[in-house]
Amino acid sequence: MIKNVLNGKEAYAVCLKEDFKAIGAIELKLNGHTDMTDRDDECEMGYWLGKPFWGRGIMPEAAREMLRHAFEDVGMTKVWCGYYDGNTKSKRVQEKVGFQFQWTTEGVDVPLMHEKRTGHVSAITKEEWLAKQ
Repeated sequence: MIKNVLNGKEAYAVCLKEDFKAIGAIELKLNGHTDMTDRDDECEMGYWLGKPFWGRGIMPEAAREMLRHAFEDVGMTKVWCGYYDGNTKSKRVQEKVGFQFQWTTEGVDVPLMHEKRTGHVSAITKEEWLAKQ
């Protein structure tokens, strides 16, 4: 996943604090690297975390910092994020950090998995993020 998907200019390792071991990745997919927006002031956030580390609050912490980075350092006005049907952990991360549901699309191609899935899209604006600080 890290090698093939989360590998752009704004991609970062998610590491354990105690030993700095990489256990996942998080990325801001800027214009030209996402199909969620064609605007230069909007991007998509993608993330992946190894299953043994689920449920520890690690990804919500990383997502909060990535949103701060997106809005304060990179100059984004909106950040998009998605998850596939059944991925309740990813949905929960998005809810915890303030993303708001936008739409659902059936039959989304997932080339790396050689299948189609139902995708759900959420977004958060800079104003919504600021109101939660």
